[in-house]
Amino acid sequence: MDVEKSVFLAEYDEPEADEYGPVAAVRGALREVLARQITEDDPPQVWQTARRLLDAGMDRLEIRRQLVLALNSSALAAADEGAGFDREGYVDALERLPLPSVEQVEQRILEVLRDRQPIGADEVDRLVAERLGLPADDPLAETLLDRVQEHLLDDDGPLVMLAPDILVHVPSLVDGVVLTHRLTEVEREVGVLYAGDLPGFRRVGLRWQGSAVFDYVGEDDRSRWLGPPDWLEPLPPGALLAVRVSPDGEVAISVLDVEPTASEELVASVRVAYDAEVEEGWLPVTAEDLLLAVLARDRIAFARPAPPLSELAEMAGLEQRDESYAHDESVWHQAQLAERHWRVLDRLGPGPLARTAMRVLELTDEGVWDAAVAREVLRGLGDPEVLEVVPDELLGMADDPQLVDELAALADRLLAMASRPAERAVAHWLAALACERRGDVLDAESHLREAVRVDPGWPCAQDRLAWYESDRGDAAAAVARWRRLGVTSDESQDLVTVEPLVAATTGPKLGRNQPCWCGSGRKYKTCHLGRSVQVPLPERVGWLCRKAVAYLERRGGGIGPQVMEYAFARAPDPTDVDAAHKALRDPLVLDVVLHENGWFERFLADRGPLLPDDEVMLAQAWTLVERSVYEVLDVVPGQGLTVRDLRTGDRSEVRERTFSHHARAGELVCARVVPDGESHQFLGGAFRVAPGTETPLLDLLDRHDGYGLLHHVAELHRPPTLMTSDGDPLLDCRAELEVPDPAAAHAELDRRYEADGGGWVWFDAPDEHGGRTVRAWLHLTDDVLTVRTASAPRLDAVLTDLCTALPEARVTCDERAPVELDASSPAALPAGEVPPEVLLELMDRQERQWCDEHVPALGGRTPRDAAADPTRRDELSRLIASFPEIDPASGAFGLRPARLRKLLGLGADG
Repeated sequence: MDVEKSVFLAEYDEPEADEYGPVAAVRGALREVLARQITEDDPPQVWQTARRLLDAGMDRLEIRRQLVLALNSSALAAADEGAGFDREGYVDALERLPLPSVEQVEQRILEVLRDRQPIGADEVDRLVAERLGLPADDPLAETLLDRVQEHLLDDDGPLVMLAPDILVHVPSLVDGVVLTHRLTEVEREVGVLYAGDLPGFRRVGLRWQGSAVFDYVGEDDRSRWLGPPDWLEPLPPGALLAVRVSPDGEVAISVLDVEPTASEELVASVRVAYDAEVEEGWLPVTAEDLLLAVLARDRIAFARPAPPLSELAEMAGLEQRDESYAHDESVWHQAQLAERHWRVLDRLGPGPLARTAMRVLELTDEGVWDAAVAREVLRGLGDPEVLEVVPDELLGMADDPQLVDELAALADRLLAMASRPAERAVAHWLAALACERRGDVLDAESHLREAVRVDPGWPCAQDRLAWYESDRGDAAAAVARWRRLGVTSDESQDLVTVEPLVAATTGPKLGRNQPCWCGSGRKYKTCHLGRSVQVPLPERVGWLCRKAVAYLERRGGGIGPQVMEYAFARAPDPTDVDAAHKALRDPLVLDVVLHENGWFERFLADRGPLLPDDEVMLAQAWTLVERSVYEVLDVVPGQGLTVRDLRTGDRSEVRERTFSHHARAGELVCARVVPDGESHQFLGGAFRVAPGTETPLLDLLDRHDGYGLLHHVAELHRPPTLMTSDGDPLLDCRAELEVPDPAAAHAELDRRYEADGGGWVWFDAPDEHGGRTVRAWLHLTDDVLTVRTASAPRLDAVLTDLCTALPEARVTCDERAPVELDASSPAALPAGEVPPEVLLELMDRQERQWCDEHVPALGGRTPRDAAADPTRRDELSRLIASFPEIDPASGAFGLRPARLRKLLGLGADG
């Protein structure tokens, strides 16, 4: 691949700002296809088109958009027609590029909307194509218009589509509108305005006397405006407020002295607008759509103050729930069905499984039963994936006793109508689930055993019964049942935990008449033959913990969403789903859900009747143990340690094999130290505590704020963002170029760059202090030129320069690896050895920056401030001493304690 292609494709797969979810996945796949087409020159017209657009002065991002547009248009045409990909049509589309830019199309769409709203979507396309000189029937132009229109119709975009396919431009439509809202005492005190009666304004960037007003949706799904401190304090509680928003987003609020009345015409207009909107999908109408639909019919409907929108809707015969309106229960029911449909699709994906699940739910909703209906329901529920989804939909997330009773009644009805063993097994499984949710776990076990008896081959009943046997302490029975199902240790944490205990619970193999292995003096057949042995309680701590976690995994209902909510709190990137799933590997997450969030008590209440008596007593003792910060007093590696609770001063001997290998006397650790029947053990994940942070952490623990605790731990694991002096993210960038004429290349590199130790360095111009920043390092070995830089823009720049200097060179390698480091611990830089100059430069910059940062471990003070405060200097010295020593020659990166002491004037010994 030549240099020009390499430069063009650099960072080519990065998503654009408006891409997320399925959109990002589809466009990312299209970019991947295009990159392959450019690399392989197949078809050659792709790269020819890119070169033509480059020569015309178009930037790479816009060219990428244009190429994706052509490929997307051709792919959509092939999908719509059910035919193969039309290569000739694709090449023809490439030749018709460039089309107008996204910005040009967006500008024309907004012009048309402002001039002619409300207006049909098809008419918008026609007028925009006409103004841009595009053929109205060109699939390529249609794809472009559709993409831009979809972007403008995003939740935060300026356009809204009303029934039937009518577009409006919200900012201009609400210009001059005055809406009203009744201020409550709570709103006035906290400075948050509930905005359900103020829809439409949210699509304009809001400001209050020059300060930002933040528009957001709370956990209760209610819209809110958060303004600057005390912005609502001058307003009397209970007052009716008139709210206006200027086109530039400035909010104006006044108090109405006279209560406005609603005209019959306005109330009728609200109902007419609602009827038109609800007719299309028979779904509730949002407050925003209701307001915009009224304004689309009468632009001056809200030119003067009127009662709040919610009161107008009530006068029009509409019911409000959250921030939507409906006139009949059937509309709300349709919304519930739509939400259910999307939940099922989200879990099962489109296809036969989702259709089966929806059909089963439809039949149970109808409640008209005969043998054929019962058979269809039971056959559908016999699929393990469908069985995982349907009960959650029937029971909901809130443990509603009425829904549990309905499930129990459904199971009884199906049991009465089931005639085949497989059908009866499914019905018993449903009955067991209903018993579990009622707290009748022993009855649930009876139903599961009956399900296994009538249909031994159905894995769902076998697996759930194995769970019960594990909770009872029958390791051998549980493992045997899971093994018969083909479950392996690689896919089951239950097996990983329980299987090692089987040998300990069955005793050695002996003849029936041999003396029993237990030392009782009796024959084996009269002592322990066929009887399980109880593993000592301390050795069952891990098993008991696994039982509690398995309860979270298997119970269903509202646990799953709560677990994921806490996993997102623990994730270094709280917006990354993959990071949240990785966070679940930290045992602290599930322990917080169990302990701080109260699910361990629910586990004991629900599963306690199955647990061995000594495990119940031990688990009850654990509920009394709070998480705390401990000082390590003594360590016996591989065996345990002695710790002191900083909150109470109590000392505990902790049995611990793993952490004790790395623990050091004097360090601090946050953990739960629970009894194990003989001594103590750490439970549910422990983490080290930096000196100086123990007091705020104890305050956090005293609040039992599990969510806040996980945020705190996530912050500890979140690496600093390292930047170059140019302000670009630090990357370890490396490229290799094949050079046809090494001698000529050597001479050209001597001419362009500064020789340095057998290679070359490309420097920036000196700054005002005479310092120079290295842009790139270059090294030529035989016919391979290696280029190293610390950022992507620098690599792009040097490759572009080399494209001119060495036009025959060909890029054979282009690697750009992120550098993510924990400033308090060393880490090796990826993708090979980074030149020592850049490593030392970065370390020095990071250390100087740290000296003036507000550090949580110092109570929010900067290290420089702490060094100047005699009462804080020891604390600062302990913090610096906790940082590992760094050897830059090894390629490690971190804060060097000796260098920090020198910068802060602490002296060699702190």
